[in-house]
Amino acid sequence: MPWLDAVDSSVYVDPAVHARERQRIFQRTWQFLAHDSEIPNPGDFVVRYIGDDSIIVSRGVDGVVRAVLNVCTHRGMQVCRADLGNTRRFTCPYHGWAFEPEGRLVSVPLDRHFGPDGVDRETMGLRPIAQLENFDGLWFGNMSAEAPTLTEYLGDFAWYLKIYTARDPQGTEVIGEPQRWRVPGNWKIACENVMGDSYHVQTTHRSVFECGIHPNQAKDFTSGGARNGIHIDAGYGTTGLSRQSAVERGYPRAMQDMFAETLSAEHRDLLFGEQPLWPTRAHLFPNFSLLCAGARISSTELYPYILMRTWRPIDADTLEIWSWVLVEKGASDEFKEKSARAYVLTFGPAGTEEVDDAENWSSMQRAFHGAESSAIGQVLTMGGKDEMDELVIADWPAPGTAIASSYTDAGNRRFHALWRDLMEAE
Repeated sequence: MPWLDAVDSSVYVDPAVHARERQRIFQRTWQFLAHDSEIPNPGDFVVRYIGDDSIIVSRGVDGVVRAVLNVCTHRGMQVCRADLGNTRRFTCPYHGWAFEPEGRLVSVPLDRHFGPDGVDRETMGLRPIAQLENFDGLWFGNMSAEAPTLTEYLGDFAWYLKIYTARDPQGTEVIGEPQRWRVPGNWKIACENVMGDSYHVQTTHRSVFECGIHPNQAKDFTSGGARNGIHIDAGYGTTGLSRQSAVERGYPRAMQDMFAETLSAEHRDLLFGEQPLWPTRAHLFPNFSLLCAGARISSTELYPYILMRTWRPIDADTLEIWSWVLVEKGASDEFKEKSARAYVLTFGPAGTEEVDDAENWSSMQRAFHGAESSAIGQVLTMGGKDEMDELVIADWPAPGTAIASSYTDAGNRRFHALWRDLMEAE
């Protein structure tokens, strides 16, 4: 991929760029839609989005999960107006056409007026999206039949994704419904924040660890310390590892033992070796993120959580955030409840760290609209060409390219290289 030292700031505000992204990126890449635990029973459904397309993800009476466009095949009305629920059929509120959760058209009022044979119900069911696949309970969709499979798309990143999804023999589940809110900023800014910007933490979130909410100490952010971990580029994804153990991140010893027993030998050797490592963040291009963080919910209680998130572009200037709390299914009820509290304290819509980030993104977006300010490019030179030979870990025992520092723009350079490749592709 080409080396990028800077990004033109206009790509964050230009409506023509946003329109091109909708077709070149969001219609061709894999998008996270739902977690298995959100639709456990026949008839369960959730409504999600790929770009501007509304998608119904439902579990049929046969137990099979399907994803269909939330559009009546008669006149284009949205057939489902609820965000989630359980139903025997979706009935269009415009003319009353009814569809089973599997998508089949089963009822048409005044059917005889459509001709002697009525409506062809076999061909007029809800339209499935091109591809739908599951990875350890995570359902991803793709609007393009020509796109690579999810396995091909994940590539080496799948190895790191399993650190989050495959460390409990029972799997994972989400707690409650996703939180959803909008921020006046471009989706790419938020994705860059997770894909490779650990540098902002020591300034943007300084107050959070100075007042004792963050599990790390201030020195960890200014002198290297545990925060200066390892960045990994892996296919369409990146991830970060801190030089800390699972216990230091707030996991009880029993859960740490479970992780070590359940993960593969290769994962165990990497995470629980002489120098323990623990995941902090992961991002799958274009807009799916995981954050393994923690917070002190009292003076004596440190609890970790996994934040799972998509960043949905509404327009060039507006971002819609969908955010879930992901937990190990076998964890105690107390752990799950306090893990959710730790998330709400820090990265819920009004969380201490969430509002820090949102203020940065909205302020940047305003600046990008300035006639002169927009001429100032986004610098991506941290951990640049001259340093890369020294920073790359030659004997890294896992997939991808590992860089021996969190303080690098490698993740953002990769994000924009992938973005440029797709935007310029035929």
